[in-house]
Amino acid sequence: MDFYLLSRRLTRYPATTVLLSFATADLFGAFLLLLPWMHKVPLSIIDALFTSTSAICVTGLTVVNTAETFTRLGESVLLLLMQLGGLGVMTFSMLFALGLKRPLGVKGRLLLQESFLPYTIADVKELLITIFCFTFLAEGISFFLLFLCFLRQFSLPQALFHALFHAVSAFCNAGFSTFKDGLMPYERAYAVPLIVALTILLGNTGFPVVYELLSILKGKRNRFSLHFRLTTTAHFFLIFLGAVGLLFFETKRLWADLPWSLKIMNAFFHSISARTAGFNTSDVAGFSEHSLYILVLLMFIGACPGSTGGGIKTTTLALLYSTAWSRLRGYQRTMIWKRTVPENVVGKAITLFLVAMITVVFFHFLLTSTEPVVPFYKARSEFLATIFETVSALGTVGLSTGLTPHLNNWGKIFIILAMFIGRVGLLSLITILGRVSRPKPYFYAKEEVMVG
Repeated sequence: MDFYLLSRRLTRYPATTVLLSFATADLFGAFLLLLPWMHKVPLSIIDALFTSTSAICVTGLTVVNTAETFTRLGESVLLLLMQLGGLGVMTFSMLFALGLKRPLGVKGRLLLQESFLPYTIADVKELLITIFCFTFLAEGISFFLLFLCFLRQFSLPQALFHALFHAVSAFCNAGFSTFKDGLMPYERAYAVPLIVALTILLGNTGFPVVYELLSILKGKRNRFSLHFRLTTTAHFFLIFLGAVGLLFFETKRLWADLPWSLKIMNAFFHSISARTAGFNTSDVAGFSEHSLYILVLLMFIGACPGSTGGGIKTTTLALLYSTAWSRLRGYQRTMIWKRTVPENVVGKAITLFLVAMITVVFFHFLLTSTEPVVPFYKARSEFLATIFETVSALGTVGLSTGLTPHLNNWGKIFIILAMFIGRVGLLSLITILGRVSRPKPYFYAKEEVMVG
């Protein structure tokens, strides 16, 4: 097969379109950031590409300090990249097509359907409009509330921009901040962390959940789907479990001098943020190794399907657990709440989990070979620092123990690739590679293999 035919076959699939659109936006964003009026201090090509990738992939890892490096115009470019990356470049192009009263086409409908809903609907246009209305309503409310908070500290124009930037960054689970120390100055505050945490939740809970909830309220559906129940149960259980774990390990350590109300606030904030948002009110390098381990697990799992977040997704974890539990109870299929999950869905979950694990190990090995110099691992654990950074990049989270600014060029390239793969989606890449060749319509003879 020559290159032309291969490229033609690849571009037939929605997943490839997503990959190419993100890559194009990423390169264009890097080009814009390199313009002289976008940055206040010298910016290398690799640092511009790293920052652009982190923004379009809504990760938040930075090799330069955003507040000290970029001008207001440069920060505006980052804001635009975050918004594009959070909702998907192709989703914006489809909205633009609707604005011009052009039909979406079969390919556009498939892309939207696969990205945001687990079931088929008749009116894709309504789904697209719902996504954007919900996004800008959530960001608008967050912007207004944050503006009221920041107005006490900054001038009117500064408060407006800081509020808008953080509202978009929080909803898109990007983790970028226009403050030199991020949100760490608000460790002893209530309003800003609470608003940011709720905005993160609105973004990473997933549009399928929002759309189904609205459908129930409008009377278009009379019951919640299995996807809705499984997603919300796993989502809030992980938030609660993560917060309890952080409280247990940090109550007498990092948060020893905080009142219980602030301990609980910070625990829940970091449990929510670790599920791909990347904001932190406490210094991540100050957490105990037990807490960092909890954060790694939360980052690896990530957000809900069809959301602005990354990770293997909550439903993947829930399906793996349900499959194991069903087998232990004697069922040959995966059973959840008196429903049977299709085998192809279970197969996707297993494949995604295994590929994600292999990818983490692969990039972690590459990152350890770059030999970065960072105070954190000198004092504690190089292995934990690099695995934390790797999972944060692949999960498009953005939390860091302080390793990122000390990466050499090879380390930056590896993290760029990890962020891109994490945002485009391992499952999308599997889909692309799997569809280059036609499915095989036959099976070979069975033969037993010992397990365990």
